[in-house]
Amino acid sequence: MNALSTLETFMGHIFQGEMDNALQLVADNAVFIASNPRPNPNNKMHGTFIGKNGAAQFFGGFGEVLEPGEFTIEEKLSEGNHAVMYGTLNHTVRSTGQPFASNWALVSKSENGKLTLYHFYEDSEALAKAMH
Repeated sequence: MNALSTLETFMGHIFQGEMDNALQLVADNAVFIASNPRPNPNNKMHGTFIGKNGAAQFFGGFGEVLEPGEFTIEEKLSEGNHAVMYGTLNHTVRSTGQPFASNWALVSKSENGKLTLYHFYEDSEALAKAMH
């Protein structure tokens, strides 16, 4: 599998709620980051998460913080071991009921058909405002 097909397959499993299948595509040393690599007690998605357990924790935090809504992929690019996607999202913050709309970008790296990097970028200021 090339980097883009690995990422697409992984995300397809995530969107279908197939966490066990998604985790099969995660390397033991994979790094998962959402915007801020430092832990944040006010946002369970922030921090650096490692491996399969880290990926499960990362997406578990997403589910605790956000009610998934619209997620649009505008473009997909791949070069060597890296794949990049970007688009728009519109989720709802569970604790406040406030909408969270943002442009987003995802940078990933894969080796031997497994993700080794998943770094998601979004408008963290808009998320912080929606959380308060």
